[in-house]
Parts: sequence; structure tokens; C-alpha cells
Amino acid sequence: MTVSTKLVLAGGFGVLLGALSLEPVFVNLDWVLPVVLVLAAVLATSVAARRFRGLAPWAPLLELASGLVVLTAVFVPANAFLGVVPTWTSMTDIRELLGEAGYAVRTQVSPAQTLDELLFLATLGVGVVAVAVDILAVSLRRPAVAGLALLVLYAIPTAALVVGIPWWPFVGAAVGYLLLLFVDGREAMMRWGRRPDDGVRTPTFGLLASQRIGGLAIAVGLALPLVLPSLPAGILRTAGNGIGDGPGTSLNPLATLAGELTLPEPLDLLRVETNVEQPYYLRAISLETYTDQGWAPGDLDGTFDANAGDLPGPPPGSPTRQVQAQIQVLDQDDRFLPTYYATRDVDSAGDWRFDEISGTVWSRNDRTAGLTYSVDAAEPVPTVEDLQAAGDLDSEDQVQRRFTALPLVVRPEITNLVRTLVADAEGPYARTLAINNFFTNPANSFLYSLSTEPGTSGDLLVDFLTNRRGYCEQYAASMAVMLRFANVPARVVIGYTPGTRNAGLWTVTTDDAHAWVEAYFEGIGWVPFDPTPLGGGRGIEPAWAPRIDNDPNATTTSAASNPSTGSGAAPTGQLEPEIPISPDSASGGGTGVLDPVTTLISLVVVLAVGALVTPAVLRVAARRHRLRAAGAEDGILGAHAAWDEILATAVDLRSTTVRSETPRAVTRRLAREHSFDGAAAEAIRLLATAEERARYAPQAQAHVEGDLVAATRTVTRAIRQDAGRRERVRAVLLPPSALHRLAHDVAGLRVRARTRLHSMRAPQTARTR
Repeated sequence: MTVSTKLVLAGGFGVLLGALSLEPVFVNLDWVLPVVLVLAAVLATSVAARRFRGLAPWAPLLELASGLVVLTAVFVPANAFLGVVPTWTSMTDIRELLGEAGYAVRTQVSPAQTLDELLFLATLGVGVVAVAVDILAVSLRRPAVAGLALLVLYAIPTAALVVGIPWWPFVGAAVGYLLLLFVDGREAMMRWGRRPDDGVRTPTFGLLASQRIGGLAIAVGLALPLVLPSLPAGILRTAGNGIGDGPGTSLNPLATLAGELTLPEPLDLLRVETNVEQPYYLRAISLETYTDQGWAPGDLDGTFDANAGDLPGPPPGSPTRQVQAQIQVLDQDDRFLPTYYATRDVDSAGDWRFDEISGTVWSRNDRTAGLTYSVDAAEPVPTVEDLQAAGDLDSEDQVQRRFTALPLVVRPEITNLVRTLVADAEGPYARTLAINNFFTNPANSFLYSLSTEPGTSGDLLVDFLTNRRGYCEQYAASMAVMLRFANVPARVVIGYTPGTRNAGLWTVTTDDAHAWVEAYFEGIGWVPFDPTPLGGGRGIEPAWAPRIDNDPNATTTSAASNPSTGSGAAPTGQLEPEIPISPDSASGGGTGVLDPVTTLISLVVVLAVGALVTPAVLRVAARRHRLRAAGAEDGILGAHAAWDEILATAVDLRSTTVRSETPRAVTRRLAREHSFDGAAAEAIRLLATAEERARYAPQAQAHVEGDLVAATRTVTRAIRQDAGRRERVRAVLLPPSALHRLAHDVAGLRVRARTRLHSMRAPQTARTR
């Protein structure tokens, strides 16, 4: 087996181990087969191409072509020639699949469903990484740099999983990287043996060295996160459990909410025709799990078919109103179907499921784009008397336990505030109203703004309650936490306000994206409360949650006990006029700090760029240092520096040089290989003479007449001009002389450390004898 074949297989196995990082990203293992197929195609093409000298330089392009054939055969065979050969139409299909993948990334929760577009994206990514590893490890013989490509695979769960990354994806990527280094080091040792250097043998990577260094690196990598402080997460974390059983990841409803509110121009999303004069908010999904990382959806159950009718509704006997609506989707594309609370029946194309606990209508495979559907709902319309009569749920009640759950530690600023607000409140409704009034009372100076001030408390919820500036995400998240601490079951809901009415139809736009709170009351069910001081006529004020208004000139219209009789006027909370609501000023989540994913990705990018440019920077620094030394008064040091620069340039451009050769032998070899002209030949002879005299002549006769700096530049320029473009680019970006020097220095440090360790142990050994 040739060296290149061994490196190809080692790199492929390393990529396969690195691809294990995809396991926590998906709900099942359907991604394994297409990933293995594209990886096998890339490896087979690489091995076959390198068996023919004429095809070896074209191996990366052939690998990309073979990967494209596999992607075509697996994902878009319908319009391909013979089902495998890409055509213009199949490439169009691939482009559309990429567009769908982009949307799925923004809207899917993780572990994500194994949708075709996501499988395509994962398979494409692994294929590209495999080709990159092959180029770096085999074509350029830089297996250490190939670790950066493997790092991309590990970055996938790092960027997706917010609640924690399993340890084994890191181990898989690390073992794959070490295997690549081991094979390359083993082949280098078998080919060249161990070389003495200044009387000390430079260690070469072998099995034992790889085990020691790799084991230590993996152990440190696993242990370091346990001692490093973590970064704070947002009030509403961009993560959750979502559809599926695994830990949650970057989501969707929250990212969509922030994104829709900050669009330069609003988009029409839905057109609604309903039988009630004033409909309430349209729900998309509820967030019911709260941890120290924020709010997230719970697992959605797919037992109930939403189109089957007779869906579970509010408790029997609770006051409701019948709402029937015909909804046309305009420019909305989601896997959560906007419906009214307590939906009893849905008539829509596609397989839509109903989750009884959250009231969410969702689908694994269908989307809302282009739909026209009808909804029948039994919305709760409790009177104030009904809510006042509702008592606290039993402490063992499932709703009470599930929807009052909080982290073990809640900041005292929050708990003390809640105790103060509900001190005189009797019953769950009184406590809920007291907390709701805290946000809606203009005397408390809460402002609506799409940007938030960064705080200093270290807790974003505390910062919001202190600065009192934010948008619906912060208001709903904060109120729901406070309700739970007040022993009232609560959750956050993401959806849309009713929109604007024209000719009997309601138009919902991206400006209507909203978050609010639902609180549960015994015998009534879930009742909505909106603490956000919305403007522009977007909000609704139900009779059970009237807003306190200290401004006698303000005009606030309350809905009657039945919201269908209300006017739908906007709440009278304060807006912040000096802060423009635009994408440039909006902060999305409004956290005021970088989220952990952004910070980690930025750190990885900085480290990767630093690792890539380090050899080039070291080479430039070494060249400048040598040229300065060559122009100094010390002729001996100048001669050595100039000659070292000639040898380093020759190494960078793959010229044949042997350090054991005499300067004259090197001169003849370089002049012959690069066809030096008269000026270059004269310059190299001057440098060779200076080096010989510096080595062998008495100090008084070691100097030569001539400009060593100019001669050095003439020779190096001649060597570069004779080299090919590929060699010149590689000499700038990854200069072998700098890489060799780095390896030599690291090896020397290890030898000195081992010698020091032995010297420290020696006296102890003597005493024990």
C-alpha cells in the first residue's frame, strides 16, 4: 500500500469519526448512509486518481465530481441522466434543495427531523470536509493543518446544541485527527528514520508519542469545560427540547420572532376571515420549559390528528366563545400552524398533529406555505368573577407541578420583587393581576423598544427588570417567571396579534409577531395576559386584564367580558421615541452580550486564522531578521544569515538542497536547477564565498567585499521566478522552512523537558538506593 493511499484512508477514517458529531443533531441515524456513501466515493476516487501520475494533480476536482454524482443519485435522481449523472435540471433541483435547507436550519429544532434538505446539507458538508482533508493531508502533506477541517465537523453540534455538547463527538474528532498524525509520522519515520540533530535525537511521532500527546490533549479538552466559567444565556434562550426527545438547539420561533420584528419593510403573512368582531391572538407555539438557560418548547406529542376534529379543549363548563376562521397563508412558511387557543378542529391539507399539553398544531413534514385552512376554536372568555373564584391547584396536580417548575436558584432581586407585588393578593388571579399591572402601569416606566440596555447584574432577567426597556420577548419571559414563583402555572406563547382589518378581512404582517403569557386557572383553563406595552393599535385589552393608566388624556378601550365586543385599541404603554425601530438598532434577542454560540464560533475562527497565518508571519519575520543581520557590520554573522535565507528560500520552493553539502556544491546545484543568469550566478558565488570564509577562514580573513543583502535578494528572486505559481503561493502561505522550524523547536522543548525531568528524578533515585 502506497503512502498516499494510507494517508487517504487515514483521512477518510478521521472524517468518519468526526462525522459522529452529527448524531446529537438529528433525531435518528438516517444521515449515516448518505454520509458513508459520499465519503466512500471521495476516498475511492482519491485512491484511484493517485495511482495514475497524470491524474494525481486533478484528484481534488475528481473527488468533488464523484461526490456530486452521489448527491445527485441519492437526493435528486428524478431529473438526472440515468439517475446519477448531473444535468442542468438536477442542478436546479440541488439549488432549490439548498434553499430549503437554509430555511430548515432557521426553523428546525434539534435534534432535528431527518428531512431531505437537512440530510443533503449534512452529506454535502461531510463531502466537502473530506475533500479538504484530502488536499491538506495528501496533496500538500500537511496533516496537522487538516485538523482545522475536522474541526468544522465538531463545530456543528457546538453551534447547534446550547444545552450542552456530549463529550464523545469531541473524542471522535480528536481521535480521527490523531490517527491522521500518527499515519503521517509513522510513514515519515519508516522512510527517513530518526535524524540526529546537534547530538540529540529529534523524536518523531510514533504510536507511543501519539498516545501520550493525544491522550493528554483529549483529557484536557474534556476536563477544561468543567472548570471554565460559562457565559450567560438569554432570558428566552434560542434553544429548547422541541419536536423530538433529545436536548434542544437553536430554534426558530424565537429567532423568527426577532427577525420578523426587525425587517426593513413588513411582509404580509396571513389573511384571516372570522365570525367574531375582534379575534384574539393567533398562537404558533408555546414555551413551557424554563431553566437557567431560558425558555424553550417542550416535547410535542403527535397522537392527535388535527384534521380529525373533536380535539381536547378547555375544562368542561368553562366559559368560552366559538370562533371560526378561514386563514389564507400569504408569505409565511413554518411547521407550526397558526391557530386560536383551544382549537377543536382544523381543516387543512397535510399531516398536522395536535399537542394536547401545549395546544400547538404542528407537522413533521408539511409546511404552512400556500395553505388555506379553517379553524374552529372554543376560546376562553372568563369574567373577572370567574377568575376570582378560581382557587389554587393542588400541589400534586400535574399542571401545577409542570408549569410552576423553576431552576433551583432564582435571583433574590426577582423573588423579593414578586413577594412585594403579591403581598396583599388573595388567590391566583389577584397575584396574576398584580404582576401584570406591574408591567402595564406607566408609573413604573416600562418602555417598548427593540433594543435593550446591557446590564451589570450578570442576569438578563434582572437587567431587564432594572432597566425596564425591551420588547415582547423580555416582557412575556419575565412575567411568566414571576407568575411561576408566585405559584401560578404559566407559560410563554409565540404567535401574532390580530393584525389590521380591511373590508372584513384581517391581514397579519411580520410587524404583528408577538409573545405573551398564558396563566392556568382551575375550572377555566389557560387564559392569556399581555404585559407588553404595544403601540399602533396592535394589542388587545381583555376585560380580565385592564391596564392601569395614569394619563388622563390617554384613550384606552377595554374589551367587554366577551372580547368580541371590544374595539381592539392599542394598550397605552409607553414607547421609546428616541430609539429607531430598525434592523440597525435592533438587537434581536436584546441580550446585550454575545451568546455562547457566537462567542465560541468567533473564538474558533480567530484560532483557525491564527494557526493558518502563523507560519507565514514567522517566515516574514525570519527573512527580515536575516537581511538585517546580512547588512550589519559583523561579517561572519551576516554571511551565515544570508546563506540561511538562501537555503530557506530553496526549501520553501522545493529546490533540492542538502545541508551537509558545501556552499560550492549548493551553488552548483541551484545554478543548474534554476538556470541562473549572470547576475544571479555572480550573487550566489559571492554568498557561497562569504559562507565558506565565515566557516573556515581565520577571523581576520573571514570578510568579503560585496553587498550581501543585495546578493541575497537577487538569488531569492531568481529562485522564485523559476518556480511555478503553485510553489510560490505555498511558499507564502505555508512555507516549509517555517513549519520545519516550528517542529524542530517543539521537539527541542520536549527533549529539554524530558532531560530536566530526568535530572530532577536522579537525586531522589540515588537516595532511595
